[in-house]
Amino acid sequence: MSIAAGLALRAARRWASLLAGVWVMLPIAAFADDAREWLERMNRALAEQSYEGTFFHERGGQSESLRIHHRVKNGEIAERLVSLDGSRREFIRVGEELSYVLPDQRTVLIERRPRRGGLLPNFPRFDEHTAQFYRLGEVQRTRLVERDARLISLVPLDPYRYGYRVWIDARTRLPLKSEVYDRRGQVLERIAFASLQRVADIPDDTFQPAVSTEGFRRIENDGGMRLRTVNDSASVWSLRTAPRGFQVTQRGEQTLPGTDEPVSHIVLSDGLASVSVFIGARLPPRSAKEIALERQIGASTAFSTFLHGHHVVVIGEIPVQTARLIAAQLAPGESEAAARPAESTRPAESTRPAEPARPGVPGRPREAVGIVQPRPAFVPQNP
Repeated sequence: MSIAAGLALRAARRWASLLAGVWVMLPIAAFADDAREWLERMNRALAEQSYEGTFFHERGGQSESLRIHHRVKNGEIAERLVSLDGSRREFIRVGEELSYVLPDQRTVLIERRPRRGGLLPNFPRFDEHTAQFYRLGEVQRTRLVERDARLISLVPLDPYRYGYRVWIDARTRLPLKSEVYDRRGQVLERIAFASLQRVADIPDDTFQPAVSTEGFRRIENDGGMRLRTVNDSASVWSLRTAPRGFQVTQRGEQTLPGTDEPVSHIVLSDGLASVSVFIGARLPPRSAKEIALERQIGASTAFSTFLHGHHVVVIGEIPVQTARLIAAQLAPGESEAAARPAESTRPAESTRPAEPARPGVPGRPREAVGIVQPRPAFVPQNP
C-alpha cells in the first residue's frame, strides 16, 4: 500500500469514528421529534378527516366489536359509534348534543354539553407537559394488517400512570392499533382496527339510530353540570394536593339523570389519563368492608370509599394506588366543613403511593346518589 493510500485510509477511519459518535448522540432528539410528529399527525387526522371503520375493544378478558362513523362537514362534526354485539347500543353526537341509545333498556339518554374529544378512545398525545412524566420511545417501522406502519411508545417515568403504544398507518396517519400497559408490561386494554379508511362524505341518515326509538323512555340532561372556577368553589370539594403531573381541569356540581341531589364532581388529567372524582350525599357505610373497595376492568379503575361521611368514588385510567392517593387528598369545601363537626374519617391507605401491583377485584361497590359505576364494555371517554 502506498503512503498516500495509507493516509487516506487512516483519514477515512477517523471520519467514520467521528460520524459514529455523532450518530450515537443524534438519535435521542431526532427520534423524539419524529415520534412527536407522528402523534400530532395522527391526532389531527382523527379530528379533521372524515372516516369510517370497525374495531375491537379488549379489556378485562372481554372483547366488543364496534363501528365508528366520523364526519367533518362545514365545520361541524358528527359521529356515531355502534356496538355490533349483543345490546346494539349506539352513541350519536351531532354538534354539542350526545345521545345514548340503549335498545336493551328501551331508553335514550340525551346530553347537551360542549364537545370534549370524540367517541373513539383517547389516543396518546405528547407536549411539554406530558414530556415531564412520559418518555417517547424510538419510532419503529413495522407492518400491521398488511399496511406500512409506525409504532410509537410512551413510557411512564413514575408509578402514577400507565404506558401507551400506538401503531399508526404510514399512509393515512390514522391509528391501526393501540395498547395501554402497566409497569410490568402487561397489556390492560387494546383497540385493534379491522378497517379504518378516509371517506369523501357520509350521508346524513348515517347519524340516525339503526333501531326505532318509538316508545323508548327519554331522559334529557340539559345543563345539569354547573361549572365554577377553582377560586370560586368554596362549597365544592377540592384536592389538598394531586399526584405528580395531574392537574384539576374541572370542578363543580352535577345533577345526574334520575336524581335530585347534586354531587360534587372533580376532573383531573395529566395530559393523557383523565380521572373523575364523585362525592355523593352523606351516607354512612353499612359495614367496615365498604370503607375501601376497588375494582378494575382493563385500564379503568374504580376506587370507592367513605370520607367525612360521604361516599366517594374515583374513576379513571390510572393504577389503583393513584386512585387511593387522590381519594386520601380530598377535602370538603368551606360550607360543607362549617356545617359539620371535625371528623377524622379517611381512606384506610397511606398517602404515599406504592409501586403498582395487581389490584384485587372485590364485589361491586354500593351505589349512592350520583355515583357512577364502571361499565364492563366500551364507553366513550368524555368526562
